[in-house]
Amino acid sequence: MNPPPSIPKNRDCFRPLLFAPPQGADALPKTLTPPAWKPTAAAKPSRSATDSHVRLRAVSTSLPLPTDIDYLDAEDVLDELCEDQLTLSVSLTSLENLVAAAPSDASARAALRTLSARLADLEALRDALANVQLSLVDPRLQRISVLDSPLADYLCGVYAWSHAVAHALEHLAGSLRAGPDWALLRWRIEEAKNFHFDELHDAIRGDLTALVVVANGTAFGANRPRVEELQYAVERLISTAAALEEHLDERFR
Repeated sequence: MNPPPSIPKNRDCFRPLLFAPPQGADALPKTLTPPAWKPTAAAKPSRSATDSHVRLRAVSTSLPLPTDIDYLDAEDVLDELCEDQLTLSVSLTSLENLVAAAPSDASARAALRTLSARLADLEALRDALANVQLSLVDPRLQRISVLDSPLADYLCGVYAWSHAVAHALEHLAGSLRAGPDWALLRWRIEEAKNFHFDELHDAIRGDLTALVVVANGTAFGANRPRVEELQYAVERLISTAAALEEHLDERFR
């Protein structure tokens, strides 16, 4: 029987036959730098664009204009306002159902009448908010509703105010049978008024006036944006919000 082969003492020189010997640049002596690869003019991609399942899109190296960024911000604000509009509509539907199911005995009749009137005020405010948002569909008018603008802050505040009032009235409608906590209701309504930023009215009107001046100039040509409709919608919203705040000061019983 032949003796087993001896293991080489220098294991660093051992190379399994499974691997192929070095070729190309790896076969050069380590003292020489491998030549840099240079593409030839005739080089073509080995795969056509139609072979890939990933659709590529060229990325522009130029930065967006500041006005483009503003419009994108305005669209984000309008998207959030649309979500607020939907949430408010759901809350008012829930409040309407609670009012319909509330007791109509003599002790709760006066509160129920006032509650129904405030529900109508909130529905009018919701519709006024929707009209303003519809008037801002034209991108040329959206410069007035960019992030942190007076109109954007006012709209967001009115929505927050409306949500808080709706929740307070829902709690009232649900507690008419057992006896509501009138002090808690009044406190919640007063706290909600802090989101009605009526001090922004002058700044909003100033922005609208500047927008009218731009629209009446030659910047848009004959196809002018309908700034007057936006002005009317904003004024209607302001007056509707003022009416709600005044009516919320009335007694519920």
